[in-house]
Amino acid sequence: MHTGERQRPGRAAPRWAIALAASFLACLCAGGAAAKSGKGDYVGSWSLSGALGYAVPNTDEYGEAPAWRLAAGYSPVPQFELALEAGRFVTGVSQPEANGIPSHTIASGSLDVRPVCLTAIYHRPLSGLPTTLNLLAGVGYYFVDYSMDEAARSAFAAGGAPGLPDQVVDDAWGFHVGAGLEYALSAMVSLAAEGRYLFVSPQARGTAALGSPIDGSLDLNTWVFTGGVKVAF
Repeated sequence: MHTGERQRPGRAAPRWAIALAASFLACLCAGGAAAKSGKGDYVGSWSLSGALGYAVPNTDEYGEAPAWRLAAGYSPVPQFELALEAGRFVTGVSQPEANGIPSHTIASGSLDVRPVCLTAIYHRPLSGLPTTLNLLAGVGYYFVDYSMDEAARSAFAAGGAPGLPDQVVDDAWGFHVGAGLEYALSAMVSLAAEGRYLFVSPQARGTAALGSPIDGSLDLNTWVFTGGVKVAF
């Protein structure tokens, strides 16, 4: 099946991500050593965190979108944390068109992606700073809702075939890796900035605009950049 997906190698990070990283590094340089260095100093501690950011899919047919994530974490041993996370981003789908009708993969519309993940995080304190370098990896289940836009839906209806449109996108398992920095404001409160890459390929099914069956997966691999707050207790 022809998908028309075009990879974006070496795509530059959004300007907001560069500004966020610069601001965060400035905070690190200005920070003293009075506070403990992040969540990695605690044994048997719980945490709650929230983050906002931006999702940048790896192929041109999916649009960039705001993203959020909430997490509850537990540290069974020093510098190691397990986190249960839930998040969301809604990416627009834009397909190349033939004679005004989308003709491959799924038609134009939107994908509502809601991952629920288990993430393992290694916190490495940085010498002389109330800061940790965080390395992370995890696995999750991605709930995906696909909504076709009205123009594409009308094009299917104009064809007169009963039961169309019938395109659906299934939920899928995926995994992710990433890294970030955590700056301790106090023994309990930290600021965190992070980038992670999601590997997820949900299955698409149904009938394409020209009548051929859709039977393949979508390349929904995505960069997600976030910043937020963590509270340990």
